Amino acid sequence: MNKLFEVKNLNMLYPVTDGLFGNIRGYVYALNNVDIDIYENEILGLVGESGSGKSTLGNCILKLINPTNGEVIFEGENILIKNKKELKPFRKKAQLIFQNPYMSLNPRMKIYDILKEPFIVNGIKDKTEIDSKIKRIVNLIGMQDEILNRYPHEFSGGQRQRIAIARAIILNPQFVVADEPVSALDVSIQAQIVNLLIELKDHLNLTMLFISHDLSIIKYISDRVAVMYLGEIVEIAEKEEFFNNHKHPYSQALLDAVPVISDDKKADRNILSGDIPSPTKPPKGCKIHTRCPYVMPKCKEQKPELKEISPNHKVRCFLFDK
Repeated sequence: MNKLFEVKNLNMLYPVTDGLFGNIRGYVYALNNVDIDIYENEILGLVGESGSGKSTLGNCILKLINPTNGEVIFEGENILIKNKKELKPFRKKAQLIFQNPYMSLNPRMKIYDILKEPFIVNGIKDKTEIDSKIKRIVNLIGMQDEILNRYPHEFSGGQRQRIAIARAIILNPQFVVADEPVSALDVSIQAQIVNLLIELKDHLNLTMLFISHDLSIIKYISDRVAVMYLGEIVEIAEKEEFFNNHKHPYSQALLDAVPVISDDKKADRNILSGDIPSPTKPPKGCKIHTRCPYVMPKCKEQKPELKEISPNHKVRCFLFDK
């Protein structure tokens, strides 16, 4: 498969200020030397606890925030060094679906104007072309033209998220970051939106970074799975390989945290002790060693590298050093 994105050595530090004069007293280490590739026409599922850096990574890939350093290579060019004008072609090719459909749509605009706005921003003024593409995209998301004269408050959460998805894909982008796009919706609606995203991906040849904390959704929608912990990728593999042969203790803990009914399965569960450490003071060495049941002395001092242990399966853990 061809690479659409190459993310290299991506770091994101947020300064923590204190006092009247805003003196910097530390940093939040949101991303730490992240290396990850995203391939054309795949859905890469990104999973981890809240605060692990998933949304920050998605925003940095889109250059909605500027990382401290690193590279995001798209079509052979590092988008992080481009200015606003140079980024304009990239903005049409890469879009974001927000988490909360109740907050992402302007309540004062009709749906037609919401869907028209991306054309105006990108200098497309042909009304016939705009109307044609708006009607096409409305039908693609499973809604009727009559919604165009209504306001966001007239729709349910699931309908609003369909409209938000339509806005994100209306310029026919190559790449979409879906940042927890169903977490604010009722469970009964979540499957409909996930199925819609899969259909759109196949119909429009989209590539997608799908961010979620729900492993059942990740398993259903993803082609590959990447696991984040405290700003680092700790495991990445093809979906079937990950769910049948995951290796990292944190991956195991995430899967064991999924509720089960059987008492037999509960007995063998690997539940991590304690809470995720503060990103302002991450542990030395392996970042999960403070919670890991398999911790070794060198885990407390040395940082493991993300290494390939089998084809297309990488793990950041000393347990799998050859």
